[in-house]
Amino acid sequence: MQATRPNVFDLRKTGLEPFLYADVGPEANGSTLTILSILARLGKDPWMEAARWTALPRSVVIETLARSIAEMPLAPAALAGAHASAARLVQLLPAGTHTVSQSGAPESAPTSPRIAPITILYCALAVGMALSLLLIPRLSVSPTSQTDHPPSTTTRAVVPGTPPAARDR
Repeated sequence: MQATRPNVFDLRKTGLEPFLYADVGPEANGSTLTILSILARLGKDPWMEAARWTALPRSVVIETLARSIAEMPLAPAALAGAHASAARLVQLLPAGTHTVSQSGAPESAPTSPRIAPITILYCALAVGMALSLLLIPRLSVSPTSQTDHPPSTTTRAVVPGTPPAARDR
């Protein structure tokens, strides 16, 4: 089965938000650190990682999260309680609500693809433009219709009294 990535523009709730946005503790500079920011700083997709964690035993998730917290620039008191914080935060993680493929990516239930109305509009505009280019006769100027060429028949001046045979030369 092919791994699918969650659509970051999909506004539906995944159930992972309370866990991902939970406060871990204050950083050394005073700002609050969340699980989402920890995972992002470690170069992981927060939603994919949290979805993967839902399929793992809680003890494994607690150890993994505690190690991740320990790598952050937290205040000394928050670093000392990394394991306790991880155990508290893992309680916010939904249990087994997301399945995970062998590659570690969350799998979603198969859904029929939805086509956005704007996509339909753009397709209709493209087809209309293509048809207009095919159906409108092309206006072109042929080289023989330009005025810089002499006419194909020349007229000669007729001098009165000239015999017709002399005129035809």
